[in-house]
Amino acid sequence: MKSKTRVMERTEATKVAKSNKIQKSAASVPPKKDHVLFVSAEPEVMQFPITVVGEKINALWDNEHEHLVWKVPNKLVERFSMHEHVVKGRIVREGD
Repeated sequence: MKSKTRVMERTEATKVAKSNKIQKSAASVPPKKDHVLFVSAEPEVMQFPITVVGEKINALWDNEHEHLVWKVPNKLVERFSMHEHVVKGRIVREGD
């Protein structure tokens, strides 16, 4: 087996750190049973809403004012998951 290169180790460490940060950000906003949380994968500079099926979903800041969190009603989760930002990985579902 090949040993891990420094680049591979850094990449892996970055993925773990981002994942932990996303989970921490999502945890700072209490979830409701009728909603699913989506979190920005990277820190964001400003808030932006996402419109799904004519319904505007506003983002909330996490406690550290770095990541955005969207509370998406269960009826819109599937359509929200099809949004460009979710598909491309800018926004991720809590727990993914």
